[in-house]
Amino acid sequence: MHHTPISLIVATFCIALTHAIMPNHWMPFALIAKGQKWSLTKTILVTVIAGLGHSIVTGILGTIITIMGFHISKHAEAIAEPISGIILIIIGIAFVIVGRLRPCTHNHGQSKFSDKAIVISLFLMLSCSPCVAVLPIFLAASTFSWGTLFLLIIMLSVTTVSGMTALTTIAYTGVKKINLCRIEHHEKEIIGGMLSVLGIVFLIIHH
Repeated sequence: MHHTPISLIVATFCIALTHAIMPNHWMPFALIAKGQKWSLTKTILVTVIAGLGHSIVTGILGTIITIMGFHISKHAEAIAEPISGIILIIIGIAFVIVGRLRPCTHNHGQSKFSDKAIVISLFLMLSCSPCVAVLPIFLAASTFSWGTLFLLIIMLSVTTVSGMTALTTIAYTGVKKINLCRIEHHEKEIIGGMLSVLGIVFLIIHH
């Protein structure tokens, strides 16, 4: 099939948008924001940072594939994808443990994790889950120029971050409306359980 730079850019947009819709790209941010009592601005900032890490790693992997050959992508997927799910499960378990050891009280500030640790964990979670579906497009772009490859990385980054941010904002608004006052002392366990289930589903899907 004959490809043009425009067709590759359009394909990258479609794949990146589809990939960004996956729940592990936005739901953890909304749930953790609820548990950490983050503002929408902070939640979006963390989402953007993690999304950029995700896009950059995918771009680097795509560039390596362009240089070394496509066969390396299968190994990258086999190694990286499970790590992402495991990190999500670990975050969920940590929330459950902290919730059991330090149950929520009306003084919410005493039950928060280190924001730095959470941000690093979310960043690693997505960075370990590159958009493998877009990698063949990077290989096709190698027949054009490095400029085309750069445009694909830009399109991938903008689409991924925009999609994640939009969905996280919607989820954040919905989660914030959930009133957990009656079960307030179990809030951490509930959020941790949901994160763990999401991680398990992610592992099953990529098994």
